[in-house]
Amino acid sequence: MVKEVAYFPGDKLVRHSKESSKTPIQFRGYTAESFLEAYREAGSVFTTEVNGETFVILSGLDANEVAWRTPDNWSYGQAVAVFREELSELHLTQLDREPHRRKRRLLNKGFKNSSVMSSIAATAETIQEGLAAIEGKEVESHHELMKMLTRAQARSSVKAVFSEEEIERMVDFEEGFIGALFMKRHERELIYNRASYLDVKNVVLTQLHEIVKARLERDDPEDLLDEVIQQKTSSAIDPLSEEELIYDTYLLLIAGTGNTSKLTSYLLHALSLNPEWTARLREEIGDFDAHRLAEGMKHFPLLKATLLETERMFPAAPVLPRVPAQDIEFLGYPIGAGTNCLHLASLMHFDNSIYEEPFVFNPGRWLDHNYPRNAHGTFGGGSHTCIGMNLVRIQMPLILGYLLSGYDYEITSPPEMENYAYPGEVDSKTLRMGIRIKK
Repeated sequence: MVKEVAYFPGDKLVRHSKESSKTPIQFRGYTAESFLEAYREAGSVFTTEVNGETFVILSGLDANEVAWRTPDNWSYGQAVAVFREELSELHLTQLDREPHRRKRRLLNKGFKNSSVMSSIAATAETIQEGLAAIEGKEVESHHELMKMLTRAQARSSVKAVFSEEEIERMVDFEEGFIGALFMKRHERELIYNRASYLDVKNVVLTQLHEIVKARLERDDPEDLLDEVIQQKTSSAIDPLSEEELIYDTYLLLIAGTGNTSKLTSYLLHALSLNPEWTARLREEIGDFDAHRLAEGMKHFPLLKATLLETERMFPAAPVLPRVPAQDIEFLGYPIGAGTNCLHLASLMHFDNSIYEEPFVFNPGRWLDHNYPRNAHGTFGGGSHTCIGMNLVRIQMPLILGYLLSGYDYEITSPPEMENYAYPGEVDSKTLRMGIRIKK
């Protein structure tokens, strides 16, 4: 039986602020608490106004399960058109159905767990060097971590030598791009048409193209990009084109570094407020050896619990836009083709019917409890799961392992979403947190 979609008044949603929410995570500028109220009152599927626009909201365990299980119902290209506008229609996020399956299959060579683990030594060495370089200095953690992770990718996934200026430029491009991703169209256009942003973007993409052209002439694979390019496939699958590989190199080298840095910054702040758990974690980590991670997280149950709680408490993309590719029935509700939807994939992270005291950072909850798979939406689900998930889940334990085993640290200013400054021009948003580490 087809059900009628309920309406929840947009003016009942609460704007996010330190005073209005127990979490720093915003759901398109609103509090998790008010969306939870809407979900309980109106159900898993309802309409409301978000930032002056009408959306169909999808939320709850059942909504997560169905949305992730039915990828062919959705047009990902329409939902996040900014990737097509700013990067290319060939970018992974713009592809649906068979083109997406082809691309994921070809990119799997560079992102599967065994591939990521094969580069653990280079990643570990880069993180150790990065921490040593900032020892004794007060730095902005998010920015420094992004540079550190980009360097790590440049020594593992895409082996190339970059100057400090080139690394800074890549971070500028990623921050300028991602920081405006979900703004309204006219706001994005102001940001993406800045002369400074366009200059950075053009230089970075040209540099990536030069890397691709050189790799296409190479015979022997030396890194994960080479493995992706030179893999053997059936005649039914077209190999990646030169143009595609520009944006695939972006994925391997730069994309996602901001989200990993954001998660890590929030985690370090949370640990600073929980000294007893941090002491237990330091004891477990001991004299950290990255090679022990090659056997998985079995040697580090407290570290694993800490990372899972971080993913739960501080999801980088709690809301994902969706657009049905055709008329669909979703949990019994009709949704027309082209309807603007918002999938609150991480809303259940804060539902007290699943997680006791959900707004409290408590890694210990993961030691003796298995939660519903659909209650954890940090990386999405199904065939469109975040392609960089394996990378995040090796980089974060390496950062935390080396930091807690070799340094003390203090938070000099807590994490805040602030402007990412381009002098005299419109700003996008980024996370800022001050930190100082010492041996």
